[in-house]
Amino acid sequence: MSKTKVVYKKLRTAWGYAYINQNKIVLYDKLKGKKHLEIILHEQLHILFPDMDEDAIVRYSRTICDLLWSEGYRIFK
Repeated sequence: MSKTKVVYKKLRTAWGYAYINQNKIVLYDKLKGKKHLEIILHEQLHILFPDMDEDAIVRYSRTICDLLWSEGYRIFK
């Protein structure tokens, strides 16, 4: 699988979108901190597991996010 492209835009109705066929994620450009990590994980899970139901995606993205955050993962730009 090729690298997922991440694009930041002003969004009105969601924190992010996964474009599975394009291997692309669009994220709300104001996301920061733990919410940014959660949403990027959430959208990547949609790309990796396109048939997984939304409740499972939410549960897994939050679980992974909580673990990474508790281990000190942070984004510095």
